Amino acid sequence: MTVRGTMPAQTTTFIGRRAVLAETEALLGKARLVTLVGPGGVGKTRIAVETGRAAARAAVFQHGVRVVPLAGLRDPALLARAVAAQLGIVDNSPVAGLGRLVESLYDKHLLLVLDNCEHLLEAVRHLVHHLLRDCEGLTILATSRDQLGVYGEHLVRVPPMSADDDAALLLLERAEAVHDLPDVAALDGLPLTIELAAGLSPVDQLEQHVTLEQVLERSASRCTDEERRLWAALSVFPADFDMAAAEAVAGELEPLPALVRKSIVVATISQVTGLTRYRLHSTVSQFGARLLMDADEPLRRYVLHYSSFVDEATRSWFSPDDALWTARLREEWPNVRAAIGQALATPGLAEVGTVMAMNVQRTRFTLFAGMLGEARDLLAAAREVITEPRLRTSLLAHCAYLAQAQGDMSAAIPLMHEARTLPRRPVTDVQLLLVEATHLFFVEGSPDCVPLYAHVVELCRRYASPGDTYITELMHAMATCFLLDAEAANKATTSLSRLAESNGVKWSHAWGLWHQALYELLHGDPAQVHPLAVESLRIQLTLGDTWSPAYGLWLLVCTCAELGAYDRAARLLGALRSQERVSRISFASMSPFHKLLERADRTVRRALGDDYPVITTLGADLRYEQVMEFALEPVPDSERRSAKPALPGGLTRQEFTIAGLVAEGLTSRQIGARLFISPRTADRQVVNIRAKLGLPNRVSLAAWHRSATDTGGR
Repeated sequence: MTVRGTMPAQTTTFIGRRAVLAETEALLGKARLVTLVGPGGVGKTRIAVETGRAAARAAVFQHGVRVVPLAGLRDPALLARAVAAQLGIVDNSPVAGLGRLVESLYDKHLLLVLDNCEHLLEAVRHLVHHLLRDCEGLTILATSRDQLGVYGEHLVRVPPMSADDDAALLLLERAEAVHDLPDVAALDGLPLTIELAAGLSPVDQLEQHVTLEQVLERSASRCTDEERRLWAALSVFPADFDMAAAEAVAGELEPLPALVRKSIVVATISQVTGLTRYRLHSTVSQFGARLLMDADEPLRRYVLHYSSFVDEATRSWFSPDDALWTARLREEWPNVRAAIGQALATPGLAEVGTVMAMNVQRTRFTLFAGMLGEARDLLAAAREVITEPRLRTSLLAHCAYLAQAQGDMSAAIPLMHEARTLPRRPVTDVQLLLVEATHLFFVEGSPDCVPLYAHVVELCRRYASPGDTYITELMHAMATCFLLDAEAANKATTSLSRLAESNGVKWSHAWGLWHQALYELLHGDPAQVHPLAVESLRIQLTLGDTWSPAYGLWLLVCTCAELGAYDRAARLLGALRSQERVSRISFASMSPFHKLLERADRTVRRALGDDYPVITTLGADLRYEQVMEFALEPVPDSERRSAKPALPGGLTRQEFTIAGLVAEGLTSRQIGARLFISPRTADRQVVNIRAKLGLPNRVSLAAWHRSATDTGGR
């Protein structure tokens, strides 16, 4: 997995601090851990960002520079997950830990900037120690009010700006009016102090040696009552926020422009929506929290606002704006995650937090972003506090389905069994019956799942969101394709394809193409599979979907094996095994997928002989981007086996195979065992074949097959 990310955009000019920058850059040339230490507001973050920007421009680090802001993270247990998410590393692990970070960074030559570590000191110390020990090419630049205390740490103590040209320039740069400015010598040299002082009234005189605390107090005293109330209310936000969130939490926003002018609130532009977003420096936020008479009401409003946001995303993401909703959820994730944690820890709000945790997963965001680990952590926390029977039933079923999606049946089955023992209602039935159907499909490979999925689809249309309904329709079509005959599979595939083409949802269109390819692989022409699978994969990659491509690789492995492109199939097979490990998807636990993959594996292994382990290893060693580039290539004609002639009677390959087994004298039960289908499905297919050929019984079908085979032999 390649680490992704960008340097934060500049919103103001950077002034001075040349000596500190030079010292920091010099240390990074010889030390693997440098910590910028100093009081709040001294400018550690800005120096770290500018140092990283200079390193990125000079291409000092082969894999670039990545900045991870930690100020908005409140729970130390989420540190490794949060760093992985910020770096774009897929972390779908069921248990939190450093495994995915180390696995992704061990071979990277990278500068990692960890900003604002002081409130997570013990957790950061543990994380940094293990990353430096296990990732030899990694260099870490941290900012903290206190040193980390890790062996090999080099400290750069960031001093206040001196009362020289740098401080004066910063004051002039930040001030709206340049007349009657406070004397620079009266300030403590902290950039935050200077910026706040620049926002004071020009007639406000500052005494000598004023501190940041005193400037904050002076700023508060010069605010109106309304401005102070707004400042206090906005302190509940752990990360940046938009105007709708501010209004929901604080109510009246008329004082907001004044707080921006006074540098109490910082305004930025969203890269997603183009609208204004706001944030408070951590020190300013901490001071604002002291102004709160009672934090309970603002925190309750905070939770309810983000609950409404997630509700809207759940209803709206399944639309032509699906990519925009994914981007918005990523932008708001620090607030959403904090709101869920706050709700689960607050009496009276735990049910709200639980529904939020389930709805986030319903938006597919955690799947797309490779953050199923965080999703499962939040759901596990909800299971610890939710006892209300009906909501707990829904929660357990939701957790079970999430585990099933990863092929983690050891986790899914106990959750399903517990959910069965609790009270149910129609909306709960949707989730629990979906789990029951998926168990029949993935674990038992039983065609009984098909009518159960059809029932769940009807329930979804009454009680669930459009996105949930489509997921169930997709599972119904997939199960039909795997477990029923060609006629039923064709009908289900046609219905799903029409739906995917008409709803305008790009994610849905990609899965519609994938399913058409599955139908061709199982019941039609394997030569048609590859272009469909490639186009589906291309759309998923364009959307930034980190989950679905594993299914595309599975399809391409099976297809290339059918086409006789054995070398390509082996390389993709090795890549698929790596992708399964990274994504935490286990096709081995999904019976219908596993059977086809095993068949492809046997075919390729026989064809390549001793070359098989070499080529699969080459595929496993490819980077993610290399795998996807290779997967999107067309299969050259030189790699393809010549196409088979059309089969007699217009039968499909599987139908002709079944006719041959009838000719061998096998019963429907024996045919089912041979082909990994149920006896009932085998019997129905025999009836369909006879109807297609106009034959009255199995004896005449056997005679027809012998005749067709003899004719083909001559």
